[in-house]
Order: sequence, then structure tokens, then C-alpha cells
Amino acid sequence: MTDITGMKAELDGLVREQGERRALREQRGEELKARSHEYMTKQVQAAERYVMHRRELAQRKTKSGWSTDRSQAEPPSAFDDGVEFPGAGEAPPFAPARPARDDSPRHARRHRAAEDTDEFDNNPW
Repeated sequence: MTDITGMKAELDGLVREQGERRALREQRGEELKARSHEYMTKQVQAAERYVMHRRELAQRKTKSGWSTDRSQAEPPSAFDDGVEFPGAGEAPPFAPARPARDDSPRHARRHRAAEDTDEFDNNPW
């Protein structure tokens, strides 16, 4: 009988320990979830501030006239005076012509056998 009561007491202790560990694990999980939620909230706030800052910069650029947007007409360059040079746009005469592509199959290189062996038979050079 004492063996049975001792086993029941040991089993009750194990069940209680298991319940305490489960509660502790759930508590740590909730704390971790709260910390990660707080971190992600801060990240979202920082991203929103960055987006607002970039929008503000874009508005300043367009208002002050130094926008880099290419949709507006560009002012004429001092080098665009309408003079065309002869041969502009053609390939220069010294440019090498591309050789025609050879579609024949290529063969793998073969290893040359050692032509002459000296006293050093194990040395390939």
C-alpha cells in the first residue's frame, strides 16, 4: 500500500511540475509576442516617418524647381546648335568587323602525352 501512495504522490508531483512548466512557457510566449509586437510597431512608425519625409522632399523639389523628374521638358543645351557632322551615327572606319559565327561542333582538347622522359619519370614537366 505504501508503494501505491508513494507512486501517486510522485505522479501528482510530476503532473504539478508539468502544469507549472506549461504555464511558464505560455507566459514567456506572451512576453515574447508582446515584445515583438512593440518592436514591429516601432518599425512601422519609423517607416511611416521615412515615407512622409521622402514625400516632403519630393514636394520641396517640385516647388523650388529642382525636380529631377524627366517628364518635364528639359532646357536646351548649349551644345545642341543643330550642326550635324558627316558620318555621325555610323561605325568608325577602324572598327573591326565581327567574324562570322562558326556553328561547327567543337572538339575537346586532348591531353598531350609526355614526349620525352628523363631520369625524373614522375615529373610531367
